[in-house]
Amino acid sequence: MSDCDPLAEAKRILKDLEDEIVERLEATKESADGPVMNSAVGRLTYMDAYQQQQVTLHARRQLQSRLSAVRAALQRAKEGTYGRCVECGAAIPPERLEYMPEAPFCLKCKDRLGR
Repeated sequence: MSDCDPLAEAKRILKDLEDEIVERLEATKESADGPVMNSAVGRLTYMDAYQQQQVTLHARRQLQSRLSAVRAALQRAKEGTYGRCVECGAAIPPERLEYMPEAPFCLKCKDRLGR
């Protein structure tokens, strides 16, 4: 992160990540709709489309979960608590925040909570 204003840089990174996730969710919106079985579509084709739809839905759930975490991190940044563990209040190492900017927990609490 930048030496100038680490919090401003973190907010920028989180906002960019939020925009990227929203864009990816929009891009997969239509492919999450279920396949329609009709006489023109064979059973194997339908099953393949159904399986692909399930993979897409799983990916969308993961994206939605990460989007919630990013938005929670943005809220913590507004409140001035970004970079501190929400469980114990300890500083989250900068390396962890560079890897996962939305991280709410220090590694000790993450391991203890089993997440």
